[in-house]
Amino acid sequence: MRSESRALGLGGGLIMALALGACTENNFYTQKHTDVFQQARRNTVDVLLVVDNSCSMVEEQNKLASNFQAFIQFFQGVDVDYQIGVITTDNEAAEFSGRLVGGDDEVILRSADGLVLERVAWDRDWDLPAGASWSLDPDQMTVTGNDRRDAWCSGAGEYGAGDQGTPGAANPSCGASGPEDSGDTGASDSGDTGSNETSEGAAPVVGELIITELMVDPLAVADELGEWVELTNVSDHTLDLSGCTISDDGRNGASIPAGTLLAAGERLVLSRSDDAATNGGLDASISLADGMTLNNDVLILKPDTEGAGEIFSEMVAQGTTGTGIEMGLDSALSALSEPLLSTTNAGFVRTEANLSLIIVSDEEDSSQYAVDHYFSYFAGLKGDAAFRDHSLFNLSAVVGSEEPEFDGDPSCSSDDGVASYGSRYVDLAQRTNGLIESICDDDFSPIAQELGLTLSGLVAEYELSERPREDTLEVSLYSSASEDDFEKELVRDVDYIYVVERNSLRFEEGQVPPSQWFIKVEYELLPKGAVQESDTGEDGTP
Repeated sequence: MRSESRALGLGGGLIMALALGACTENNFYTQKHTDVFQQARRNTVDVLLVVDNSCSMVEEQNKLASNFQAFIQFFQGVDVDYQIGVITTDNEAAEFSGRLVGGDDEVILRSADGLVLERVAWDRDWDLPAGASWSLDPDQMTVTGNDRRDAWCSGAGEYGAGDQGTPGAANPSCGASGPEDSGDTGASDSGDTGSNETSEGAAPVVGELIITELMVDPLAVADELGEWVELTNVSDHTLDLSGCTISDDGRNGASIPAGTLLAAGERLVLSRSDDAATNGGLDASISLADGMTLNNDVLILKPDTEGAGEIFSEMVAQGTTGTGIEMGLDSALSALSEPLLSTTNAGFVRTEANLSLIIVSDEEDSSQYAVDHYFSYFAGLKGDAAFRDHSLFNLSAVVGSEEPEFDGDPSCSSDDGVASYGSRYVDLAQRTNGLIESICDDDFSPIAQELGLTLSGLVAEYELSERPREDTLEVSLYSSASEDDFEKELVRDVDYIYVVERNSLRFEEGQVPPSQWFIKVEYELLPKGAVQESDTGEDGTP
C-alpha cells in the first residue's frame, strides 16, 4: 500500500518541503530537498473472516492457517485495536450458520492402519474449565460413555504448578448416570477391527483404549506447553501403540512413537511438552510438541489473546464437511444480524470500530439476495458515511479472481485444484475498495501481509516528491511534528528500502512507523538526465 505523493509543510515544526541551495567542497552548486510524511492513524477494526469449509478447501485452509503471523504483523507494535472472528460459508448446518467458530474441537485416536479407535468431541456448550482438566467418570470408561458431557467433570486435586487434574492417576467420580449409546462405535476407516499380536503387545482394537482426561486450557503455563491428553488401557493385556495417531478433523495430527507399550490398566499422558520445568510440573509420558493442539473456548481474537496464532489456526481449519453450496454473504449476514449479534456473536461488532470482511473460497457465492442487498446491510451497520468512506466498511476477496473467457470454465488452477470465478465477492470488493486476490496462489504469505497492512490503516510506502541522489538520503523518525521529538535516524536496507522504480521508501515487517509519527526525508536532487546509482526490481531488491 503506497501513500499519495505529498510532503507536509509544518510551520514551526519539522522543516517544510523546500529546495535548498548548497555548495559542495568543490564549489559545485547542489539542491537539497526535504519531504515530510505523517503516518496514518491506526485503525480500530473488527475483521470477520469467512472461510469456505466445503470438500475442496483443505489445502487452502492449511495455507491460511499457517499465515496468521504474516496477516497480523502490521497490527503488532503499533497498537492496532483489532478483533478477528471466523465463520464458514455453510449457512445451512446449525453448528455454523453465521456462528463464530471456536471452542469446538475433537481428539481422534487411530490405529497404525487408520482404524478409528476412539473419539471425543466437544463444543462451546461444554463450558471449558480454565486451569482444570476434563476428567472422565470412572464408570463411563467406554467409547460411548465418554461422548456425553455429563460423563465429564473438572479434574480434582492440584498437580505441578497449580493446575487441577490427575494426569496419570485415577479419576474421581463425577456422579454421572449410566451410559447412553451415542452411536460412536469407533467406525473403521479400513474395516479392520481385529487384533494384531506382537511379541511384546497387541495392536489396540476398538474399546481397549479410552481417552480419560484432557487438559484443554491450562492456567499455570501457556497452552503450547501445558496441554495434554490421557489414554487408559481398559483391556486385560498390554497394548502396542506404535504408529497410532492422535488428530482432529482439522490440520492437527501426531504419531505415537514406535515401541510405545501400555500395560493393562495403565495410563499414558501425551503432552505438548515433557519438560516438567516448563510444562506446569506435568509428569508426561510422551511429548507430541508438533501436531497436537486443543482448542479453547475463544471466539474473538484480540491483541491480548494468548496464543492467538495457534487459536487462529484452529479456527480457520474447519475441515471439509460443510455444504457444497457456498453462501458466504448469507453466512456473514447471519453473523452480523440478530439473534446472533446478541447471543453467540455478542461483542464482535463495536460501534467505534471499522468493519472488514474477508472471504476465502474457491466457489461462487450462492447466497439468496442480490449483491446490493448485502452492501446496503453491511455498510448500514457503520452508518451513512460508510456508503462513501470505504475505510468504515470494506470486503476483500481471496477467490477465483479472474473472469474466465467462457462461462463455466475455471477462473484459475493450481496443484491444489481449480477455482470458480467468485463474481459476487469480486463485485462487492470492488464497490468497497477491498483487495481482490487469487486463491490459486501457492503462497498465501504475501496475500496475508497485504490484507493485514490494509486493515491496519497504516502506510508502508511513501513516494518522494523529487528524484534523489541515493547516497544522500537521510531519513529521520519523529514522534510528533516538533523537532524536539526526534526518535532515530533510519538506516537504508536496515530500517527501510528505497525502491527506484517507484521513487519511494518502503517499510517491511517490523519497520513500519507507528501511527501518526512523522518521517522526514532529506536528500540532494538527482541532476536531470543522470542515472541512478543502483537499480532494484519492483520488490525493492537488487
